[in-house]
Amino acid sequence: MADRIALPEPRDTPYGRLRAAPFHGDAELPREVDVAIIGGGINGVIAAWILAGRGLRVLLCEKAELACEASSRAFGWISELLLDPIKMPLNLESKRLWAQLQAEVGETGYRRNGLAYLAASQDELDFYAGWLDSVKGIGSECTRILTAGETRDRFPDARTAWAGAILAPSDGGTEPQLSTVAVARAARERGAAIVTGCAVRTLDIAGGQVCGIHTERGSVRAAKVLFAGNAWSRLFLGNHGVDIPQLMITMSAGRTQPDLAGPVGCGGVDAWAWRQQVDGGYSLGRLRGQRVPLTRDCIQLFSRFVPLIRAEWANVSVHMGRDARADWRRARRWSAGEISPMERERVLNPIIDRSVSDTSMALNAREFPGMTGTVHEYWSGVLTATPDNMPIASAVAKLPGLYLITGCSYGLTWAPALAGIVADLMTGHTPSLDPHPYRLERFFDGSPLRLTH
Repeated sequence: MADRIALPEPRDTPYGRLRAAPFHGDAELPREVDVAIIGGGINGVIAAWILAGRGLRVLLCEKAELACEASSRAFGWISELLLDPIKMPLNLESKRLWAQLQAEVGETGYRRNGLAYLAASQDELDFYAGWLDSVKGIGSECTRILTAGETRDRFPDARTAWAGAILAPSDGGTEPQLSTVAVARAARERGAAIVTGCAVRTLDIAGGQVCGIHTERGSVRAAKVLFAGNAWSRLFLGNHGVDIPQLMITMSAGRTQPDLAGPVGCGGVDAWAWRQQVDGGYSLGRLRGQRVPLTRDCIQLFSRFVPLIRAEWANVSVHMGRDARADWRRARRWSAGEISPMERERVLNPIIDRSVSDTSMALNAREFPGMTGTVHEYWSGVLTATPDNMPIASAVAKLPGLYLITGCSYGLTWAPALAGIVADLMTGHTPSLDPHPYRLERFFDGSPLRLTH
C-alpha cells in the first residue's frame, strides 16, 4: 500500500483506554443555539458538520471524548455486500458522502479498495449470485461474481483453491480512530461548538415541546435537539417516556502490527475477516458470532425481537456476564438535578473476547503467508439492533423538536446518509433519500414490519 499513514495507539484517559485520536473540546458551553446534538460519535459529528455548513448555530455535547465508544471500535468496513435491497440507497448515498468527506475534511482513512467474500463451493457462489440478482439496478453496478481464476488473480498468495468470490470494488473501509475526529475538526471550522466531558442529563421540555437540554454544566436553550447517542438511546429517551425498541450487541475485534504483506482491500468468510488499514496493518474479526448481554431490555423486548432472534440464533450468543450485570444496575429514571447514568458510566467498555481476533489472525495467516504476525491490539464495542434490523433516523412525534439517529448495526457505513436525512428534516430540506423506512413511528403506527438482512 502506497502512502502509508500511522494510526494512533490506544490512550489511557480518565475514561479508560480509548482508541480515537485525541480531540480537545471547547471550554465554554453556549447558552443558546439553534441545534443541540447529544453524542459525539460519527453520527453526531457528521450531523454537526452538515448543519453548521447551513449556517446554524450548533452545539455538540459528548459525555466523555469523541468516538469513545462504537465509532472508534468499529471494524471499519464501508460495505453493501449481502445487505437487503431496501438498504441499497442508504449504502450508495453513504459511500458517495464518505468520498466527499475524505476530499473536504481531511484524512478519514476512507479507501475504496474493494471487499470480497470468498466461496468454497458452487453452492456459495450460487447464493452470492442470487443476492446480486436481487439488487440488480439498485446496487453498485461494478459488483460482480469472480471465477476461480479471477479470485486467484486478486489473491495470488492464497493457499486455498477457492471456487470463486463476490467482489464489490466500490466497497472498502475507513479508519475508526481517525474519521470522527477529522469530521469534528471540520465541523468546528464551520462554527460548531463541541464540548467534551459534558454529559447531557435530560431534555428541557416546555408545553410538550423540546426547547433545550440540561447538562451537568448547565442548561442550553435550543430550538431543536438531535439525540445521536446510539447505545444510550433507549435508556436516555426512556427517561422521557419515549420507547426505543432496540437491543445492544457486543462485538470484539483486533488489529495486527503495521506493514504486513497480506491480501488487498477487505474480505473474508464466516470465521475470519480482514480490513487492510492505511498503516499497512489489518483489522481482524469475523462475520458471525456477536454476543448479546442478557439485559432488562432483552426480557422486556423479547416478543418484538422474536423474528430477528429466530433468523440470527445460530450467529449470536446470549450471556449473563459483566455487561449484563452493569445494565441491571443502571437507573431508569432521574431528574436534571441528579447525577445521571451517563455520568456514572461515561464509556461503555464491553468484555473483550480475545478468541475472535486470535482465531482470525491464525486463519488469515494460514490462508495468506504475508499475514503471519501477532495481534497488536484487542478491543470490543457495542452495536444496536432494532426489531426489523433497520436504523432509525427521524423526528420523534411524541416530543416535537426532538430528532433521533440510532439502531445503527452498520454504523460507519450508514452514518453520512443517516445524518444527512436528519439534517434535512431538521432544516426543512427535501431529503436526498426517502426518510419513510427509517422513521421511529413505524414501530407504533401499525405498519407491517419486514425483517431485513
